Amino acid sequence: MIPLTRNRAVVGLASVGLSLALALVTTGCGGGDANMPKLGKVSGKVTYKGQPVTSGHIVFTPAAGKGGETGQTATGEINSDGTYSMTTFNTGDGAILGQHVVTVTVREKGSEDMGKPDAQGRINYSLPKAVTPTKYSSVESSPLRCTVVESGTTFDIELKD
Repeated sequence: MIPLTRNRAVVGLASVGLSLALALVTTGCGGGDANMPKLGKVSGKVTYKGQPVTSGHIVFTPAAGKGGETGQTATGEINSDGTYSMTTFNTGDGAILGQHVVTVTVREKGSEDMGKPDAQGRINYSLPKAVTPTKYSSVESSPLRCTVVESGTTFDIELKD
C-alpha cells in the first residue's frame, strides 16, 4: 500500500509540473504586449551641410521624467539616401512615447573592416574618424531632442558645425 501512495504523489507532482509548463507556454515567459511600453513610429532624414548623410547610426535615448521611465533606447541605421526609421523591439516599430535625446554617429568609410586581421595578422582597433561634429554623438552634448507621439513622428535632422 505504501508504494501505491508514493506513486500517486509522484503522479500528482508530475501533473502540477505539466500544468505549470502549459501555463508558461500559453501566456509567455515574461508577459506579452501588455507589459511592453507604448511606441510611436519615428522616421526622417539626416542632412549635413545641406546634403543627405549616407550612412551612420541614430539612437533615441529617453529623457528622464519625460515619458521614458523604462529607459529603453531605440536605434536606427541611416540609409544611403539619408532616411532612417527607429527600432526598439522589432524592426521599424518606433520609439517609446515621450521626449528623447537624439544622438547621431557618422564615421568615415572603413569601419566595416574593423576587427578583421590585415595581411600581417594584426587587428586594427582604432575607430575611423567622425565625419560629423562629435557633439551629436553623445547624450551629454547632443542638442537634438524629439518628442515621440503615438500617432507617429517625422523628425528630420539637420546637423550643423
